[in-house]
Amino acid sequence: MSHFVDDSPPPLGEPQSSNPEQERPQSAGEAHSCDVRQVHITAIRMSNPTLGLRRIPAGFYVKVQVDGIQWQTTNKAVHVDQDVIEWKERIDLPRETSCKVRFDIYSSCELGPMLGHGGLLRAFEISIAELLDRSDNSRPIDFQPKAEEIVSPCTSLSITAEQSSYCETDVGVLCSVTPSASHDICTLILVTDAGHRTLGRYHRMHEIKDLDQSIKYFERSRDLCPVNHPCYPAALFNLATANFINCHVGGTCFDLDIPISLFQEALDLRPTGHPDRPATQLYLAISLLSRFMKCSFEMDADAAEELLNEVLDVCHPKSHIYHSALLTIETYVLCLAGSTDANDRRAVGLITSMLPLSLKELAHRLELCLRNDDPYALDEVISLHYEALNYYGAHYQRGELLCNLGVALEIHFERRGIDEDLDQAIVLQTEALDLHPVGHPNRPTLLNNLANVLSTRFRYRGNNKDLDEAIVLHMEALNLRPIGHPDRSKSLNNLAGVLSSRFEHRGNGDDLDETIALYAEALDLLPIGHSTRSILLDNLAAALLTCFKHRGNDKDLDKAIVLHTEALDLRPVGHPDRSTSLNNLGNALSTCFEHRGTEKHLDEAIVLHTEALDLHPVGHPDRSASLNNFAFVLSTRFRHRGNDKDLNDAIMFHTEALDLQPFGHPDRPASLSGLASMFSTRFKHQGNEEDLDEAIVLHTEVLDLHPVGHPDRSASLNNLAVVLSASFKCLGNEKDLSDAIMLYTEALDLCPVGHPSRSESLGNLAAALLICFEHKGNDRDLDQAIMLHREAVDLRPVGHSDRSVSLDGLATALYTRFRRRDNDEDLDEVIMLHREALDLWPASHPDRPTSLNNLAAALFTCFKDSNQGNNRDLDEAIVLYGEALQLYPVGHSDRPISLNNLAVALFNRFQCRGDNKDLDKAMVLHRAALDLRPVGHPDRPGSLINIAIVLSERFEKQGNDHDLDEALVNARSALPLLTTHNPHQSIVHGLEAKIHLHFHQLGLHPSGKDIDNLNAVMVHLKACADLVCSGLLSRLRMSLRWIHFANQYMHSTLLEAYTTSIQLLDAYMSVTASMSSRHDTMKLFPTTLAVDAASCALQLGEVCRAVELLEQGRTLIWTQMARFRTPLDSLQECGNHAGTLVKKFRELSSLLDQSPMELLEGTPRVKIEVEANRYARLVEEWDGALQDIRRLEGFSRFMLPPLFSDLQDAACDGPVIILIAGNSSCDAIIIPHQHSPVHVQLITTLEELEHLADTLQQTVKKDASPEETQTKLIWALRELWTGVVCPVVENLGRFTLPRSRIWWCPTSFFSFLPLHAAGEYKQGGRNLSQLYVSSYTPSLTALIRARRRHESSVPMHFAAIGQNLPKGASSPLLSVEPELELVRDLLPPTPAISFTKVTSIESTKSRALRTLRDNHWLHFACHGTQNLNEPFKSAFLMRDQPLSLLDIAQAGLSQHEFAFLSACETAVGNFDTPDEVIHLAAGLQFAGVKSVIGTFWSVDDSTVQRLVEAFYKRFWGDGKLDSKRAARALHRAVQSLANDKAIPLDQRIVFMHIGL
Repeated sequence: MSHFVDDSPPPLGEPQSSNPEQERPQSAGEAHSCDVRQVHITAIRMSNPTLGLRRIPAGFYVKVQVDGIQWQTTNKAVHVDQDVIEWKERIDLPRETSCKVRFDIYSSCELGPMLGHGGLLRAFEISIAELLDRSDNSRPIDFQPKAEEIVSPCTSLSITAEQSSYCETDVGVLCSVTPSASHDICTLILVTDAGHRTLGRYHRMHEIKDLDQSIKYFERSRDLCPVNHPCYPAALFNLATANFINCHVGGTCFDLDIPISLFQEALDLRPTGHPDRPATQLYLAISLLSRFMKCSFEMDADAAEELLNEVLDVCHPKSHIYHSALLTIETYVLCLAGSTDANDRRAVGLITSMLPLSLKELAHRLELCLRNDDPYALDEVISLHYEALNYYGAHYQRGELLCNLGVALEIHFERRGIDEDLDQAIVLQTEALDLHPVGHPNRPTLLNNLANVLSTRFRYRGNNKDLDEAIVLHMEALNLRPIGHPDRSKSLNNLAGVLSSRFEHRGNGDDLDETIALYAEALDLLPIGHSTRSILLDNLAAALLTCFKHRGNDKDLDKAIVLHTEALDLRPVGHPDRSTSLNNLGNALSTCFEHRGTEKHLDEAIVLHTEALDLHPVGHPDRSASLNNFAFVLSTRFRHRGNDKDLNDAIMFHTEALDLQPFGHPDRPASLSGLASMFSTRFKHQGNEEDLDEAIVLHTEVLDLHPVGHPDRSASLNNLAVVLSASFKCLGNEKDLSDAIMLYTEALDLCPVGHPSRSESLGNLAAALLICFEHKGNDRDLDQAIMLHREAVDLRPVGHSDRSVSLDGLATALYTRFRRRDNDEDLDEVIMLHREALDLWPASHPDRPTSLNNLAAALFTCFKDSNQGNNRDLDEAIVLYGEALQLYPVGHSDRPISLNNLAVALFNRFQCRGDNKDLDKAMVLHRAALDLRPVGHPDRPGSLINIAIVLSERFEKQGNDHDLDEALVNARSALPLLTTHNPHQSIVHGLEAKIHLHFHQLGLHPSGKDIDNLNAVMVHLKACADLVCSGLLSRLRMSLRWIHFANQYMHSTLLEAYTTSIQLLDAYMSVTASMSSRHDTMKLFPTTLAVDAASCALQLGEVCRAVELLEQGRTLIWTQMARFRTPLDSLQECGNHAGTLVKKFRELSSLLDQSPMELLEGTPRVKIEVEANRYARLVEEWDGALQDIRRLEGFSRFMLPPLFSDLQDAACDGPVIILIAGNSSCDAIIIPHQHSPVHVQLITTLEELEHLADTLQQTVKKDASPEETQTKLIWALRELWTGVVCPVVENLGRFTLPRSRIWWCPTSFFSFLPLHAAGEYKQGGRNLSQLYVSSYTPSLTALIRARRRHESSVPMHFAAIGQNLPKGASSPLLSVEPELELVRDLLPPTPAISFTKVTSIESTKSRALRTLRDNHWLHFACHGTQNLNEPFKSAFLMRDQPLSLLDIAQAGLSQHEFAFLSACETAVGNFDTPDEVIHLAAGLQFAGVKSVIGTFWSVDDSTVQRLVEAFYKRFWGDGKLDSKRAARALHRAVQSLANDKAIPLDQRIVFMHIGL
């Protein structure tokens, strides 16, 4: 067996032969005969000779010793790429195989004459027998690393040994070495070897005493060696090397003079050609560069450069000397680039060590770097690790080295922010993990390390793959540490950390719950007294605090504070981590203050952060974090108490923190954000625009540091958007607002459903859209803001710490919508939301004043603007406003707002109750608010407006002209200060109109100026109506006010006012989603607006204009629907671009035509709003497509209100008579096709028409005798003839022949009169039915549209739908089924016509609707009902459910030709909105049916059957179907029954025709 002797000392005093080739004498005992088997070594191979060497070797040799005889191989140099040295030098050994052979392997320090033996690498003994055995079996001798070393040189030795049975010449046989040296030389060798040995021990142990001892040995060696001895240069070189290392340890640049002098002297003694000259030049050059790096002596750099160039010229490119020279030059170049100190350490390493420290020492140095932020020390540790990796190769401890280097690079990244460090750390940790396969005891540690660095990269770059992989790795590590494993708590803690990160970025509540559970389990594994218990306490507390912030459970907050407090107690004064616990507890208490408003929590948080900052003095690596924490809590105190010093100190601390985090520092974004936030706060408080600009610059830099994919990008987008919104409010730059919305939108996209920050992003974007709405008045922005706020509230349930914020946000948006649309439901919800929010703020909470103001504003609005308000609301609002003002001391930035709010409420109470004290106090408060809003303040216009309003009111009550003048001055001063899109302009214009009206009424002039006050009134009212940003509803109301005053004072702008109002009403109706809601909206405005406008135009002699206004202002509901059913055939022929527009327009029109569905009662408001918003967006897109079409040549008036020249086409088949029932007069306009319209003033009045319509309705409904009914009916028809029809007939002769067709287009109460039946009803008297064939049309456009569609051919599908016993009916209609059969029988017997009969049993709503859609010719025989309150619920009654007017309107019947409505009240409108013509017959026509027969009132079964038979016989007389025949067929059918006394008059005239 072999016996390995590691690190045994070489024989001291043994001289070295200078002639290794000399023959050794052979004694008699050594002679052997040829027949004896001789043992000899023929080759020695050494693997990895340089692995782990501390310095550059000159060469390597082997000494062999047996029985007192020594042999020495040649001293061979190796190249950098050479892993094996082989000596093929024969050594004869004794024949006795039991003899022991000793091998000593050395690295030499010189290639020339050697001083001493050099460094002993390995030493061992082996028997000749084993040597032969290993040789025969090719088994090398393997060596393990020496003690305290990661690796050691010479990892294996292969020896080839043979036995020979013949005599062989001694040619090539290595001769033995014979000691032959003087005593002095032996001493020199002993001393030199001792110096090398102690220097090697210093390299391993880093004990300074070893270094000092080595210098003493080398000094003695130099002194013992004669100057002229060939080894004297070696003695100088050894001493120079040790001194150079000592200079490096001491750090004094001037001490370098000693080694430089020694290296120079050695070089002088090694002339050109000397084998050791290049090594001496290299070391001298490194020494000179080191001094240059320390002292900047240029001549040192020049000399070093010259030396290195000479080395490169003479050395083999693969030699170690050449390689080291290149590294030295690289270091020199880096030095010139600026990293002097770090590269100096690297340069020193070239001399001091070729092998890094032991793994233990490297780990120790790395630990020191973790504790101290010494960048140079960290650079050196990383350099040492890299050098170790370069030399260790595939050593078994490589994994640990990779792991430690990865940790060092991660630290370097976190301190310097160099991305390459982080990526390289992951590469190294991955390689390290690969070296520790499943089953390796250290695999859990390597899993955790790789997971940690992946988690770090995720934090800074946001790649979700990194986070997911980190979680997988930590889970694997935890599985490898089951219950009972001593390190399980570490893995629990690590896994909890990454799950917490995933929750923060994805919002899965399960991750948060698991995080808390894991931290709790880990804490349970660390009992009281455990050294790391405080860490788990802080981690669990942080997780609970996060849970509180997202779920609002106070228990989590309280427990977090308890845990942080316990952690702090475990870190007493002097504990290295005490500052961390101070900061953690301080942050928790600050959160508690924000939530509960308890002052002591805020004060205690400041005390804790102050102590933490004191523990991080200047130079401490964590000082920046403490500065930021302290600044944050100071800003909180400022927001609560308003002390400017706190704000300025916060800015100062954030600035200092930022200075400690240069460009590239990973924590720089946090400091930038904190400082930017403080500048933004100071801007809001002090109004300095430079602060705002600085905040924008800082937040922009943060966003640049968080590119797409970074986990913090969403927060950075939000922050920048906040300051841009503030900039817009201040400067009015629209780009700032649009950029803010764009940023908020991107931020929201980065927070998908489930993300913990989604609610915040929703609120932010909603707030910005609300600002945009207030600026531009786009209702879509307002609706979207409400929708977003609702989602945010849903994401913050009861108990959530930020629920109040979302409640207030939603309430604010709803309040804005209430002011815009006047929906009391919005206001009710606003009050409810604000009350809930206020209840969440305790008395001392800093946000309580805001909630007080919000609730007060809602109550005040409820009192003032809704239909539900009362004095209690106003009194409560004043109390709340007063409480809020008390919480805003003098100097507080929000005090002006509070002053203003209370003043407005008091002013309104004065208006309500007349107490002058309220008025005077309001004026005082408003003036105080104005004083706090100097010139340039963004809210100054508001104070000016408020003062003007109060002064105007005081003038009205007290009559002081000075008040009126001052009011006008304030209003005029406010107007130029408002931005172009500020909706408050409407208030100012309205106020100026009011003031000028006062001047006009009093005959005064403002400040002596001679101006036309009445014209000024109209100018300002017109400005209100034209102000787009104030919104459609506000504009419409102001236009109506304009009409009122223009009419009152007979002003010339009256017709313009009417025109504007009609246009605005049309626009306002277009954004109202459903038809039923449009009908409700119509009730809010004057029902006679269009008629009054037409009357106005007629009074001015503008007959054509009157027709245009009527057409635009009537049947608005049907007009909105018809817009989305416009034929586009002519447009389709205008090219590809036009074709694309047509396609887009058709698609949008189709969507609008189908939607929205009517929502059932009880539908959640959010669903109603979503549907309304969807519809509004579609309308906006549709309008955009419409504008694009109008840009095409020849289509500039596409879909615009038609001109009279277009409307006149309605009379192409006969004149149309428009009947106008105005307040001032009743008129008729006869529209012929080729002539100018004729205006006929009727002799009736609006009141007489109303009485006549009511009489008719009562007559036909009253259960009276036939004689009584007929008498009243004839009276009414005579009145109708005399007052209405006769004057028209007298003018018709000029345009049409007798018995030709005419069309009536009635308005107002005319719509309820059977004009076709008017007459004198006496012997020889005239009746209209004898003169003309009458039809009706709800509008000219409807008639034109029906004629245009009539040109297309449609299939002849006829259907008869009957229902004799609908749901809820008590008795059946006996005539229904026979009537269906009658229609079938009368149908022409032609195969071209198909017939479908739907009987009473079959006619459900769905079947009837399907039949209605599939057949273009229809006959209904059933009950009809008119719903006067909700006319769109008027319906045909089917077996299960009513087939309503709304169903019909949405059915899409554009190809339908004819419908006969054999049902009651199918052509009866609504008295509230008569000009909308909302009844079943009109609904069918507007839905697309060209010709419809309906009924004015109820019909008898017997009458219906006889009339149906008479009608269809005439309608289908020649076997053809033509919807244009319907009017004449009905006319003749009625005439055929005129003499039938069994049919009463009311039944003969009940049917009417609409359409073609």
